[in-house]
Amino acid sequence: MDDLRASLIQQLSVYSDNEEEFLRHVEHLAGTQGDRIFPVLLNIFTQLDFKVEEAPSIWRNLVKHREKMMASMGRPVNLTTAICDYMLTVEKALIQPKLVELNLYEETSHYSKCDRLTGLYNRAYLEEALKSEASRCRRYQSEFSLVFFDLDHFKTINDTLGHLAGDSVLIAIANLILSEKRAEDIATRFGGEEIVLILPGTQKYSALIIAERIRHKIEYMNLYFEEQMINATVSGGIATFPLDTDIAGELLDCADRAMYRAKHRGRNQIVLFSDDKRHHVRMDWMGPIKIQELGTRTLERPAEGRIKDLSFSGVRFESDQPLAIGSRIQVEIPLLSKDQPLVVVGRVTRLMPSGSGYDVGATFLHFGEQDRAAIHRQVAG
Repeated sequence: MDDLRASLIQQLSVYSDNEEEFLRHVEHLAGTQGDRIFPVLLNIFTQLDFKVEEAPSIWRNLVKHREKMMASMGRPVNLTTAICDYMLTVEKALIQPKLVELNLYEETSHYSKCDRLTGLYNRAYLEEALKSEASRCRRYQSEFSLVFFDLDHFKTINDTLGHLAGDSVLIAIANLILSEKRAEDIATRFGGEEIVLILPGTQKYSALIIAERIRHKIEYMNLYFEEQMINATVSGGIATFPLDTDIAGELLDCADRAMYRAKHRGRNQIVLFSDDKRHHVRMDWMGPIKIQELGTRTLERPAEGRIKDLSFSGVRFESDQPLAIGSRIQVEIPLLSKDQPLVVVGRVTRLMPSGSGYDVGATFLHFGEQDRAAIHRQVAG
């Protein structure tokens, strides 16, 4: 029932500017879920409880009431207004419509920024919080750190014990993080088994102390699912603004790369991004690549190059074209297939003359899950 309620509230938010589409969605949902949706729907709008036997007719009557109101007034009437009027004048079941409207707003707002399973903030909220915290730090010449946690062997838990077991582990770890974090810290579910913690006003090594405390407590948690003990651990990466990057979106990538370094080292540990930069996971792969400079000096055609060194963090290659340090480039790497090359965006950090060309180094900026998996498979052989 909670999932149904959350789904309806989410659709209310999605169709906030198109209530006719929301009403069509309700009828479609009733066709698949049955009449049980109507008591939930009415409770969302009125905070009142209705029996499943009476709720469908009440809902459809109030929809007709809204249509009559629009016809008589000659203008659109929003659903909340129509429901309040119907409940006050027809059903006479509503006493404080303003309070109901406020409750609906607060509940809709909560679900729009929170993850339903864990209660943590969601990815959309994380992105906004990162921008806000970066702006605050620029204004006050301050800093903040970000911890990127990833549950170890989470797929194994799901495969052996089922997804309900995996969900229970996620919930338990989320609750532990909520209890361990400071009041000003922001805990979010980035996706799947990934949890990101924003630590305002926190230097890198202070962030390490906080992250290590959380990691240690997770390692020694007593987790059970249907009397089956589950041993859970997390790997984590830490990056700090503006020490590692002064671009909010890139900070997440920095912490993510540090987290994957922790995985490569054996899991159940925390790695600092500065440490990650000194210990690249490299592969013995040399081959032709294509380079496209992005921005104001975009080349008409990609330049040709040849890789000298490739890692999770970046690439070094030979190029006939001089590329400005700090410029953004797109690199096509035929790592597994010429027809489907790995395409990543990076920033040039090194440019040295080399024979008739140039030795260029670039750090990856935007690195997706499939890209990382492709390099991981190459590293693993």
